[in-house]
Amino acid sequence: MANTVVLKNGDFFTLADMPSELTAQAPKGGKVRFMLEETGDEWMADFNRGECDLTLEHRKGDGAVTGRAVVEIASHVQTPARIELSYGSANGKHVRLLVYTVGERQEVSPIYPRTPVFNMLMAACRKRGIVLTDWHVHIRGGMTPELAAEREADCGIRSTAMENHGREWEIYDNEKLRTFAAKAKAVSVNGHQLPTGIQVNDRDWFAQIDAETRARFDYILADTMIMGKLPSGRDNRLWLDQMIDDASAWMAAYTQHTLRILGEPISILANPTYLPKEVAAGYDDLWTDERMKAVIGLAVEKGIALEIQAGSPFPRPKFLKMAKAMGAKFSFGTNNFDPTPKDLSRWLEAIEWLDMTADDVWEPSNLRH
Repeated sequence: MANTVVLKNGDFFTLADMPSELTAQAPKGGKVRFMLEETGDEWMADFNRGECDLTLEHRKGDGAVTGRAVVEIASHVQTPARIELSYGSANGKHVRLLVYTVGERQEVSPIYPRTPVFNMLMAACRKRGIVLTDWHVHIRGGMTPELAAEREADCGIRSTAMENHGREWEIYDNEKLRTFAAKAKAVSVNGHQLPTGIQVNDRDWFAQIDAETRARFDYILADTMIMGKLPSGRDNRLWLDQMIDDASAWMAAYTQHTLRILGEPISILANPTYLPKEVAAGYDDLWTDERMKAVIGLAVEKGIALEIQAGSPFPRPKFLKMAKAMGAKFSFGTNNFDPTPKDLSRWLEAIEWLDMTADDVWEPSNLRH
């Protein structure tokens, strides 16, 4: 019907562009989350029994929802439950959420298919003595430490396990981080523990994570894709729509943002030279030699790896070649959303562009096998 939106993982809406109906699909025992960017409200639909009340709850526990519904969980898509929602007394926004329930979660194989690209990548690494490690494996969307280990055992690409940390993320306190570390490190593969890391999203993370907790992790990863705050106080996620009136001024601030992150005690800078879609066409003009040298130089000084991310066009070859010439180390990552294998052609391209050897590849000095 008109003005109906099918929710996807990570979707955000403002009150102004909120459709009158949202449609979500969730597996048995699953959850549906959606967020309103303007207010910072996050609501969660959670159903875990064969037949149950579906209740929408505010994440912070300080909100209310006007509706409840009974959802019958079955092996086929059911008639949607309709929940009438009201947001904000001032705006008086009225929204209807339709939740379709589906059967058991479909199993996704984590195993890489033996495509020509995959075979060439592995052959190139063997020839060059490169120990290939995926340092950007998120435990989310059905991916588990056990599945990551299964992948490594099958193909030989070393797997890792990583969780996000931050005020607007599932894991924020030290206790939850320690619980995750213990769970991940209980998994072994090919005779070693699964290397375990954190992706940090708050710029004061090093004051929030205590030293004892941090010591339980093998590496800390950060990217530059959250910069500043929105008027609502929520983090400004650069992959969402941006208002950038002056690209030059924005880029100057973004470069300083990148250098600030490189000044933190991190191990890997993920997706370096990322640009939001509003300014990405000006990449070659915005990423000047001076700016690239400043970023690379600080990464080299701090011993921080520069990531080559599967599926990302960043960084461009000029940056990578400059980084190698300046003595940078590189890491590889997939930045997965679930266990589905990703296309690794970007890794192969970078290895060939840089004529990479084992000396170019980052490895943490404190890695516990």
